[in-house]
Amino acid sequence: METQDRISALPDEILCHILSFLSTNDSFATSLLCKRWQPLWLFLSIIDLDDQTFIQNGRSYTSFFKFAYGILLRCHMQQPLTIARFHLTPHVCGYKMGKIVIQRGIEQLYIEIPRALEVPHIIWSCKTLVVLKLYRLSIDVFMKVHLPALKTLHLDFLFISKSQYLAEVLHGCPNLEDFRAYHIFLDNKLEGIEFQTMPKLVKANLKLDYVFEFPLKVVSNVEHLIFFLKLKKENFPMFKNLIHLELHLGLNIQWHLVIKMLNHCPKLETVMLHMPTESYSCTSKRSEMQFTKYIMQNSRALQTMAIRNTIIGKNYSSSRQNKRQMLQELVICPKSSTNCKLFFK
Repeated sequence: METQDRISALPDEILCHILSFLSTNDSFATSLLCKRWQPLWLFLSIIDLDDQTFIQNGRSYTSFFKFAYGILLRCHMQQPLTIARFHLTPHVCGYKMGKIVIQRGIEQLYIEIPRALEVPHIIWSCKTLVVLKLYRLSIDVFMKVHLPALKTLHLDFLFISKSQYLAEVLHGCPNLEDFRAYHIFLDNKLEGIEFQTMPKLVKANLKLDYVFEFPLKVVSNVEHLIFFLKLKKENFPMFKNLIHLELHLGLNIQWHLVIKMLNHCPKLETVMLHMPTESYSCTSKRSEMQFTKYIMQNSRALQTMAIRNTIIGKNYSSSRQNKRQMLQELVICPKSSTNCKLFFK
């Protein structure tokens, strides 16, 4: 009984959508199936190139070069390139590749390289770029940044030779809405560098090297902030729009800094504290009690506060008397919310 090929009978638009979930190498391989599939890969708006997958199949870097440039040049040049993902080793990092994708009107660009190489300068002037994610790259020379359409910028393990370059990058993204900075390394300090507030920023995620003190003024307009609080952080801007805050705290928690930051968030609705799992001293637990009281006294809309028994009893003191004393302190503590219910688990 002859089997009908229903997939090949689908419209080109659907088949191209299916191919978009494959790597570019696998998409190209489908052209060998039959004449029906031969031209489809040429009309893909997504390029996904991973040299390691290519090399692991026993092929050389030279053959990968030829394949990559051949794909970029042979694909339908009149069709905008929506997404380009490059997972490359230093052997194949050529600037011609970046130039080609910029000329194609790229909207989303992802570059991942296992060691720090310089960001191709042409990227910083791409007017169509909406999403830019850079991993293990560097910025070593001054460039004019103009990314008017960029809404998402993720910088992971970025090496920057001068602080001014970071200020230039952020200044050149006036419509940025989502900013992430993980482990940015700078060769000099921030004194004398003017950083501007990002006017349209909605979400920020900051996990930075302890040598580098990121200016929170830049993200003071956000509604959603994930932040790794440092011990030396003393000055906080007013987060007038912030409604969701996630704080990651180190081993030696400075609760006065946590409270100080909360006092700069007048519209805050949700607070998540990511605390280390190591046990604390009685002094640290007393500080936690003070913070708990602060929440009860300053949260006008608080409806429920649940206190886990393991935190109060096991970590604070093995004495039932001390535990009972802590519970009594919380029960009689003044509450800003008349609807607040206190539960002990």
